[in-house]
Order: sequence, then C-alpha cells, then structure tokens
Amino acid sequence: MKIISNISKTIKNNAGKYLTKGVGLAALGLVGYDAHYIGKIQSDLYASEKDAKSTAYYLNNAMYSTNMSKIQEGIKDASYAMELDCGWKRFFNLGIGYIKGFTSMLVSHVVPFGLGLGALLTKGKTAKFCAGGLGLYGAYEFIKNFFGVGTPGGPIK
Repeated sequence: MKIISNISKTIKNNAGKYLTKGVGLAALGLVGYDAHYIGKIQSDLYASEKDAKSTAYYLNNAMYSTNMSKIQEGIKDASYAMELDCGWKRFFNLGIGYIKGFTSMLVSHVVPFGLGLGALLTKGKTAKFCAGGLGLYGAYEFIKNFFGVGTPGGPIK
C-alpha cells in the first residue's frame, strides 16, 4: 500500500509535467502518423512516375530505328525487355519518394511538430507554453476544418 501512495503523491505533485509531456508526445505521434501515411503514398506515386518515364523512353527507342540493322534492333529490344524486368530502380525510387513525402508533411505540420518537441523536451513554463500552444492550434484546426470558418466558401461570409 505504501508503494501505491508514493506513486499517487508523485503524480499529484507532477501532474502538470506529465500532462505537458503527454501532450507533446501525442502531437509528435499524430504528426509522425500523418508523415508516414503521406510518405507511403508519395513513394508509390514517385516510383510509378519514374517507371513510366523510363519505360516510355526505352519503348520509344525500341520502336524507332534510324537504319535497318537487325543487330541494333536486337540491342534495342533487349534493352527494353531489361527495363521491364528491372526492380532495383523501383526499390530506390520508392525510398526517395517516401523521404520526399515524409519530409514534405513534416514541413507542412511545422507548427505542431515544433510545439510538440517543445512540450516534450523542455521544462517548466516553456513546456507549458508549448502545450498551451498545441491546444490553441488544435482548437483553431478543429474550428477551421469542422465548421469551415475561415475557409473560402465557408459558412461565414
């Protein structure tokens, strides 16, 4: 029983600290979730675009010839077939696309990301200020996106 009473005293004395750290961690988790989701979508889009451009180039190269050489035709057909079977370029393009999507989402959510880091990594009044800023930012986003206030064509004109 003494252990439980010690834990409850610790929590009561440091409730503000745990609350600000929790708010910061939640904000970073939500930003990370969004960034990961966009990273996955962007990785497939980027790799598919690169595959399409590369395949179109090799197909065009294989279809048109400047002379009637059977050897050059065979080389061009082989290069096109090799391009269709190539998987390593897609692997690298998926990684590049993921990094682009992930970082673009972090840049888009720079305010909650920065406030979340501030609430999680700082102490005292700075952490409470960052947690309060996250609360205000969340309220602003809720009002803007749920009620449409401040958006073009929203309910208030």
